[in-house]
Amino acid sequence: RIYMTLPVTSATAERSFSALRRLKTYLRSTMSQQRLNNVMLTHCHKRICDTLPLKDVACDFIAKNDRRQLYFGNF
Repeated sequence: RIYMTLPVTSATAERSFSALRRLKTYLRSTMSQQRLNNVMLTHCHKRICDTLPLKDVACDFIAKNDRRQLYFGNF
């Protein structure tokens, strides 16, 4: 009975690992592990990320750091 509940394929996991391999190859020298994890989460959940209000996200990002506020000003 247990085998009937298991997924037949692991295509989602395979696509995630393929994307991770491409990202790691392309950005290996400039990316920390935490940033790589965040980029992978964004890639795996891109449908949700596409619906986020980009201007609000950018404003929150800028507001968290004085140096960013000086650089970007009022976004």
